[in-house]
Amino acid sequence: MRNAMDRDCSDVAPDRVLLTRYRLAERIGIGACAAVFRAEDLRLSRPVAVKVFSAGPTSWESELAILARLQHPFLVTILDCGVWAEELSAPRPFMVMEYVAGSDLRAMIAKHSTGMPLAKVARLGWVLAQALETVHANSVVHRDVKPANILIDTSGLPKLCDFGVSRLHDSAEATIPGITIGTASYLSPEQALGEPVHASADIYSLGLVLLECLTGVKAFPGSALEASIARLLRDPVIPEWLGSEWSQLVTAMTDRVAADRPTATECTEALFELQLRQAAHAA
Repeated sequence: MRNAMDRDCSDVAPDRVLLTRYRLAERIGIGACAAVFRAEDLRLSRPVAVKVFSAGPTSWESELAILARLQHPFLVTILDCGVWAEELSAPRPFMVMEYVAGSDLRAMIAKHSTGMPLAKVARLGWVLAQALETVHANSVVHRDVKPANILIDTSGLPKLCDFGVSRLHDSAEATIPGITIGTASYLSPEQALGEPVHASADIYSLGLVLLECLTGVKAFPGSALEASIARLLRDPVIPEWLGSEWSQLVTAMTDRVAADRPTATECTEALFELQLRQAAHAA
């Protein structure tokens, strides 16, 4: 069954040229209020990703404001934006981003059903924690850190993407009481309760992502309702075989008390130390 965004994008088709510059290729993603296309920048002869928003009211201005503040090697970069009106049933805001060739962390996890190598996860986490340092330093909360939003480039390095549900810390509309925003399997407890969220919510989600990388399974599987309720009742199960260092870090990151979680900077430092120890152990 076609969703509302699918119907809304029926006149945004491959081979169309946006503003005489961006030629759309295949659609590579679709969400509740936007669709993403692989495209070619005809002026600079380079691949890009074009995000076309719904014709109706959306949060696109908020997303653009967020992304314009964020510059980091491990964050997907915004290149251009505007409103596309030519030959469409209704004007649509759009955003042009760097195109990350490769796949995403979901595919990488699927290839390691019993878990990825510890050293590889330590490096992955170290990179993502650095990205979140920049996000949080700019007073932004991502609110949807999950494997599908972590792109893996051809060199194996991750880039955090999709700030569609992010909010600025200082925004008056940062959280609507009682409304849950994010993906159920990776929500923090405060998100599951529809409470105001802060940077610590991203740390919780990253902790669950790293645990899934280490074990090959989601910490809170099941339906959206089951997954949301489970994290309110228990902590994620951390296997003993991961060792004390991993156990202590993931336990801290997924503390149900938001104020007790480490910051992104503290996670970066801890994951860097884990890399060094595991490299020394391997040698």
